[in-house]
Amino acid sequence: MGGFFTNRGGSLTVNVAFLEKLTMSKVIRSVIVLAVATISGALAAAPVGTPPAGEIAIRVDDLTIDANEFEGIFAAAVRHKYYHGQVPAEELKRFRQKVAQDIVIQVVVHRDAERNGLQPGRENIAREIEKYEAKYGNSPEWQAHREQVIPQLALRMERQNLLEKMEAKVKRLPEPGSQQVRAYYRANPDKFTEPERLRSAVILLPVPPSAGEEAWFATEARALQLRSRIDNGEAFAALAKQYSGHPSAVNGGDLGYLHQGILEPEVQQQVDALEIGGITDPIRVLDGIVLFRLNGVQPSRLMSFAEVQQRAAGLLYREIQDQAWRNYIRELKTGADIYVNENLYAQNDHE
Repeated sequence: MGGFFTNRGGSLTVNVAFLEKLTMSKVIRSVIVLAVATISGALAAAPVGTPPAGEIAIRVDDLTIDANEFEGIFAAAVRHKYYHGQVPAEELKRFRQKVAQDIVIQVVVHRDAERNGLQPGRENIAREIEKYEAKYGNSPEWQAHREQVIPQLALRMERQNLLEKMEAKVKRLPEPGSQQVRAYYRANPDKFTEPERLRSAVILLPVPPSAGEEAWFATEARALQLRSRIDNGEAFAALAKQYSGHPSAVNGGDLGYLHQGILEPEVQQQVDALEIGGITDPIRVLDGIVLFRLNGVQPSRLMSFAEVQQRAAGLLYREIQDQAWRNYIRELKTGADIYVNENLYAQNDHE
């Protein structure tokens, strides 16, 4: 399998597809690090003034990425993010924009890291490469590409390491004081409010997965009989202990307080419609037929500052760090000569 990119200087022959397999990750950033590192290496090796092959897709100062190179990066990002290797049509434009912007961000951050004199942790990188050697050393594919892959693997790791170090440097900020945290708590009550919870109980009458419709109808009839007995005064908990096949039967079917979304949507809808003490009609679920009883409601509650102070401090600090990072990226982009071809986003399909 060939690489993604045009060989600008006559020496770029690394098998990027194989390298991508070695460094497989769901983090799109690592894919783009690999790709941009490869392109940067080719640019350094190219004669001055060598034009890119094809239409320019992205330019950041003196680094250009042509349309073919962008499509290679984009294809790799798609493989990492989307299980079937296909971007849903409604997400395609947004995802192409994200990949393009991530390329720009990585280029400007990496260059700023170099300007700041940051150095990659080469000893740790060497140890990581030794792990690849130990893991893949007996692989014929590794042996066939080893001499080409190791330098590019090291380059990718060095670039990733510099990006991480620069981000850590920017986000190394004083933690907020208690007054800031308290003000944040007061300004964001929705972040510290426990949602309403319902206390429910269940009777499950199991039906084997292989059973036919006749068994389901018979079990539903049994559930209706139990419902009638409860309506006539028998205790739900006693019948749950006697007939339910759910683990909660030992507790009279009591499930405790449940957050919204724990129950299946059809079940949740019927439980939500109950008054306290009310019982649902029989409901067919995967394991059989169920009856639910609403035992109580715990209203939503704003937790006290003492309960959430540590979490509030963590949330505020992350927001401060994230804002500092956004400001930093904005400043870098403002100071760079950046061009992104809008035609990149006009693509409406991707094979």
